[in-house]
Amino acid sequence: MKKITITLAVLLQLVIVSRLQAQVDPHFSQYYAYPLWLNPALTGVIDGDSRLTANYKSQWQSISNAYQTAALSGDFRATDKVGVGFNVIDQKAGSAGYNYLAAYGSFGYGISLNGDGTQHLHFGLQAGFINRNFDVGKLEFDDQYNPLTGFDPSIPSNEYFSTTSATIFDAGTGIYYFSNDQSSSTNAFGGVSLFHITQPKDQFATDGLDNTLPMRLTIHGGLRIITSDFLSLTPHFIYIMQQKAQEKDIVLYSEMAADENNSFILGGMYRFGDAAIADIGYHSDSMTVGLSYDFNVSQLHSITKTQGGLEISLSYTFSHSSEGNSEAPRF
Repeated sequence: MKKITITLAVLLQLVIVSRLQAQVDPHFSQYYAYPLWLNPALTGVIDGDSRLTANYKSQWQSISNAYQTAALSGDFRATDKVGVGFNVIDQKAGSAGYNYLAAYGSFGYGISLNGDGTQHLHFGLQAGFINRNFDVGKLEFDDQYNPLTGFDPSIPSNEYFSTTSATIFDAGTGIYYFSNDQSSSTNAFGGVSLFHITQPKDQFATDGLDNTLPMRLTIHGGLRIITSDFLSLTPHFIYIMQQKAQEKDIVLYSEMAADENNSFILGGMYRFGDAAIADIGYHSDSMTVGLSYDFNVSQLHSITKTQGGLEISLSYTFSHSSEGNSEAPRF
C-alpha cells in the first residue's frame, strides 16, 4: 500500500482519534461561550431578548497547519417560553485542506417549576448538516517523487478516493435546569444534551468498520455563588462521552465587580489527562469578552512543545434584562 506524506497536524489528528476512539466533534474550552453547541436547551436562555456569540480557537500553534476553529451563534426569545436560534462551526486542519463545517437551527422551550418563577426547566432541539471534505490535489504520494528533483505534482499518483466530500443530516436534543432566585446567594444550573441522535453515516469511515457517527453525550452543571457585592464564584464541570472517548473537566470562575455595570473574570480549568486552562475576561452591561489558553499536559506535550490552544470569545446581549434570566457562567 502506497504511503501518503501528510503534515504533522494530520498525523496528530490520527493519533488522537485512535487514542480517544471516535471523539470526532470539535469543542471549545470556553464551552459556555458557545451555548447552542453545548446544549440546544440553552436556546433562548438569555439575560435579555437576543444574543450573538463568536468564538475562535487556534490549537497547537507550534505545528504547521494545525487546528483552526471558528464558530458563530445567535438566538432570541420569541416569547417568554420559546427561543429560536442558529449555530455554525467551521474547523480546518492539515496541508490537505481538511475542513469540518456544521450548521444547525435550534428551538428551545421553557417552563417554570414553581410559582415565584425562580426555578426553570428548558428543553431544546436542533437540526442541520455536517460537511467534511479535503483537497486531494494537496496530498503528496510516493509515486510523485522524482529521485533527482524531489516531489513533482505533474506525476500521476495512481491513487483513487471514493469520497473527498460528504454532507449528512444531523440532529440533537437537550434539557437544562437553572435557578435565578435573587434572594439566594447560591443558584444551581445544569443540563444534559445528546447529539447525532439520527445516527448518520460517516462517509469517511474505514471500509469494514461501523460507519455510524457515534452519539455525543454531554453532562454539565455547577453553582453560582454570590459571596459579596464585589465577588461571585462559579464552580462547574462538564463530562463528554462519545463512544469510548471521554472528556472530564472541572472549572472555577470568579467575577469581580468594578462598578454596577462592569466586572472582570478570572478562572481556571483542568481537563483530565489533556490540558490546564487559564481564563480571563471582561463583562459589561451587554458584552462579555473572554480569552483563554490551553497548556498541554498530555503525552503530546513534547511534540507540541507544551503549546496548546489560544481561544477568544465574544458575546453580546441585546435589550439586557435586569431580571437575570440566566445564571450560567459568563464564559
